[in-house]
Amino acid sequence: MTLTPTGARILNAHDNGLVAGHGAALAKLEADGLIAPHRGPGGTHRLTENGWAALGSWRQANPRADTGTGLPSLPPKLSAKQHEAVLTAAQRPDQLVAGRDDRAYWKGEPWFNGRTLAAIHAAGYAAPFPQPWHHGDYDWGKTIGGSLYLTSAGREYARLRGSIDVHRRKVVIIACGDKKRPIPEGQRHGWPAGELYTGRYHRSLRAAADALTHPDLILIASAFHGLVPLDRPLHPYNVTLGDTRAVTAEEMAGHTRGCGLFDADVVFLGGKDYADLLRPSVPHLLAPLTGPMGEHRRLCRQARENPALRETWWVQAAALCEEHRSAP
Repeated sequence: MTLTPTGARILNAHDNGLVAGHGAALAKLEADGLIAPHRGPGGTHRLTENGWAALGSWRQANPRADTGTGLPSLPPKLSAKQHEAVLTAAQRPDQLVAGRDDRAYWKGEPWFNGRTLAAIHAAGYAAPFPQPWHHGDYDWGKTIGGSLYLTSAGREYARLRGSIDVHRRKVVIIACGDKKRPIPEGQRHGWPAGELYTGRYHRSLRAAADALTHPDLILIASAFHGLVPLDRPLHPYNVTLGDTRAVTAEEMAGHTRGCGLFDADVVFLGGKDYADLLRPSVPHLLAPLTGPMGEHRRLCRQARENPALRETWWVQAAALCEEHRSAP
């Protein structure tokens, strides 16, 4: 049994075999058979034989843990509503800390008031994604506006305080297509971006993206509009990369910041021209499709059918993100 950081911290702190700690973490340790209920003094649970064995293996692999350097310290617990907000965001695919101005509110999903959001932001557990119209340093704490998303510290809080296995968002970007659905006569609004493009190549990219991640984490790289979510209404357009009206790398950089791609593992499915447009602002971009268009479609089909290939791509994307985050 492999111990989580929270489980290892709890067990390692109880040499006498009597264990106390956060209820959710203890419940997971009990479910794994590492601890059992204990009614006597000194703790609410006791280590089982499997628990002692797992702890012994962990200590051998982490010889410095006894000095306090082998595990992250447990962050102070937030107030009830703030704690709930962080853990709720950790269980959302987009890691949004939803307020009344977010679409989560209008969809009837859990949301939190401005005071709660401000406190989480001040604690460093959530931050806005800088939008293209933000000039210079953006102080959300003074303006109290814009959506907040979990930071790495917020995800760590959710792991240690809520036993939620949350990591960076897994974002997939797919190239747009030249074939588009026409707007019926009398219809004023456009099609959602996810329904606009009808070409076989784009649909193969989309099918692979659906297998790779949640729909809320799929973006379309449009030659005219830049990065757009699947639900954004668009009208058909006739613009390709290189046209005078096409999106530039500088404009795309504003979009990638606004989508928080600096704090995400990112897989791009499409051609080299779009990858080259994205990579200046997303240097950790993983573009696994190679060769001609037919080979792209074959790899997309493999990704749909092969979970191991999808996992390989995400491992590679995470490694690229770590490499660029640690670069000076």
